[in-house]
Amino acid sequence: MSCLPTSLPSCSSAIGATRFCSLWVLLSIVLVSGVAMRQALAETPPPMPVITQPTLSTEQIGGVAWPSSSAMSQMHQGQYILRAAEGTLSRIPVEKVLLPHSNNTSPQNVQVDLGPDRTVYVRQGYFTDAQSQVLCKSTDGGRTWSAKPLTLPESMESEWLSQWKVLGDGTFIAVDMAVGPNVRTPAVVWASTNEGQTWTRRAQIPVEMDLPTGNPYFSRYVHRGLSRLRNDTLLWCPDMRDNPYTDGNGVYSFQSTDGGFTWDEPDLMIDWGSEGGTTLLPSGKVLATMRYQRPQVAGDPAGTDSRGYKHLFLMDSDDGGQTWSTPRQLTTVYGQTFGYPAALGDGTVVVIHDTRYGPGPVGSRAMVSRDGGRTWLDEVYYLDSSLFAGSYTASVVLEDDTILTIAGSSQAGNSWEAVKDHTDLYAIRWKPVTND
Repeated sequence: MSCLPTSLPSCSSAIGATRFCSLWVLLSIVLVSGVAMRQALAETPPPMPVITQPTLSTEQIGGVAWPSSSAMSQMHQGQYILRAAEGTLSRIPVEKVLLPHSNNTSPQNVQVDLGPDRTVYVRQGYFTDAQSQVLCKSTDGGRTWSAKPLTLPESMESEWLSQWKVLGDGTFIAVDMAVGPNVRTPAVVWASTNEGQTWTRRAQIPVEMDLPTGNPYFSRYVHRGLSRLRNDTLLWCPDMRDNPYTDGNGVYSFQSTDGGFTWDEPDLMIDWGSEGGTTLLPSGKVLATMRYQRPQVAGDPAGTDSRGYKHLFLMDSDDGGQTWSTPRQLTTVYGQTFGYPAALGDGTVVVIHDTRYGPGPVGSRAMVSRDGGRTWLDEVYYLDSSLFAGSYTASVVLEDDTILTIAGSSQAGNSWEAVKDHTDLYAIRWKPVTND
């Protein structure tokens, strides 16, 4: 059978026909490839709008060069934190307590919440490792701690059950979902009324939403997981991804206002997000921190890191977490990515973020806003030091507006294997400095 189109004249010889066929096939491949490439580019959606003009550069805050490694190490062992403001680096006295230890954990596995009578709970242990599950408890605002084993539900599909919260009546709530590629099973809501010793199923959450592109998701995760607002509203936020994670990621928010028995339909928060925390401001507005990470795209601001966007963003909600404002950039250094918010009674907001690639030593740094997170002071607090890049924190606010920050750190090295049994959790009681 001839490879030539019937509308073309026949070749004068077999050699000519062969050459013409080869050229035609090559041209066809080029044309088809070009069409396919144009179609692929046309189908790749642009990112959702974000605000990329932060109000403050976070490379060097307070008019002071970042502390040295030795200064950070000394601070880490002392009863103070460091504050950079108005061209001065000063020591701020704090109360710092080492929590009971658990093996097989990491500096990124930090979970804290308040229960009845302002009881503080901290869970340690690596995901599904039953032997490492430890529940730390403090009834005096984090000054002293007890510890006991914590059990896991009999049937559990995910390694992310570490993301749990405590309702005002003392009920522990956790959401368990199978993660990874090609899974569509519902998430399971677990509840415990005896501080995590036994668990019962409370509800299921269908996880069937499509990506922002309208296409089905390929894989799913819960890096952000479960948040609880002070009014006991629960927000559970899985992140859905395409294959190969370049065309349609999305973080969705499920809301429950009845202790996890029922959940609203999911709402899209952002397309390139994952980790973060959520807090309720005195105004009633909800403030969320969000890890935002994507490749470079046309239109990115000048000076964008060649590795892409990997920063901490903020979002607001006026309806309890059902709809969200356009994400706005908070940090300006690539790798200042994970952040956790806390709100004080006067509207002051503190966001503690990691600095995993520098500048300066690795550790947690706190930024302060006096207007609910709209603008930020030229002031930074250095809370902990770590040899493991990407150390995380989580905070609760006590009755007198003392912030209790749980910081995970390790001095063992910068690998998962090094920190596996050598991670410490510190409880830091502190307040930002006021003009008073």
